[in-house]
Amino acid sequence: EEFSVRAILGKHPRVEEVRQFVRRVADIPRPTVLLLGESGTGKNLVARAIHYSSPHSQGRFVEINCSALPSQLLEAELFGYQKGAFTDARESKRGLIEVADSGTLFLDEIGDLPPELQAKLLNFLESRQFRRLGGTEEIEVSQRLVTATNRDLEDAVRKGDFRADLFYRISVATHSLPALRDIKGDLPLLANHFRDVFNAEFRKEVAQISAKALEVLSDWDWPGNVRELRNVIERAMIFADSTELQVSDLPELGTVDIGGSTQADHGDAFPIPKGIALTDVEKEYIQHTLADCDGSVQRTAETLGISRKNLWEKRKKYGLLD
Repeated sequence: EEFSVRAILGKHPRVEEVRQFVRRVADIPRPTVLLLGESGTGKNLVARAIHYSSPHSQGRFVEINCSALPSQLLEAELFGYQKGAFTDARESKRGLIEVADSGTLFLDEIGDLPPELQAKLLNFLESRQFRRLGGTEEIEVSQRLVTATNRDLEDAVRKGDFRADLFYRISVATHSLPALRDIKGDLPLLANHFRDVFNAEFRKEVAQISAKALEVLSDWDWPGNVRELRNVIERAMIFADSTELQVSDLPELGTVDIGGSTQADHGDAFPIPKGIALTDVEKEYIQHTLADCDGSVQRTAETLGISRKNLWEKRKKYGLLD
């Protein structure tokens, strides 16, 4: 039940609306879904709930953060490539679109998709066929597409930053997720849920959160939303040394890394020289991101939009393990 509809916690009417939306779209075979909301509002959780509640649940749930990789790497990750497509492409590789066949493809932060890839994605959605980089074969796949963004896509369309035809194609079923500050009545429930999670992970027996601590938490505006609350409770649980979480256990609010750092946040911090091999770009980008995240594997994986296991495999491949 980790990713079922029941995993979407909260008693607020807006949270119930999210659960109802998941149930409705999950039962329909293949609508494209667009999830809107600020960073940290749980778009990934909702995307997984749609997948695991749908007929596609026997297939794979495959995700990628469209803002976490340079354009060249993102195209190769999505569409795959044939042997010899570029320097060092010594073997063919399936892209995530192909891997997600019969399952669900989740494109997070689709508002940051580069223009050239917007056109290529639109062509795929219209035909359900694509070619790997360097390939000539038309590959046909069938999966559900779920997208998400924290940007105002309608405004991006007006400004010419996002294709109108792609926007209409991905927004067949759209829902906006509430910010934590708008559902503050659910904060105690969510905070205690995370207390249970970290009790199990850290093998602790913190039975409750004090009323004063909950009051302090409720007074905060939570710009990082549920992700920030989770990180705050995690840090508090690390240092808790009694059966009740106290105000003194809480970190200073506003100082906890709320995650969600992306390539877009860094602007031109990672320029890509012309002519460099794609594999070399990936290696350097992983090194760059690791350094940017002070060596934190968890933060690096989140920034790159990949799992810790996937990051470990890539570091092993490029000789980047300590």
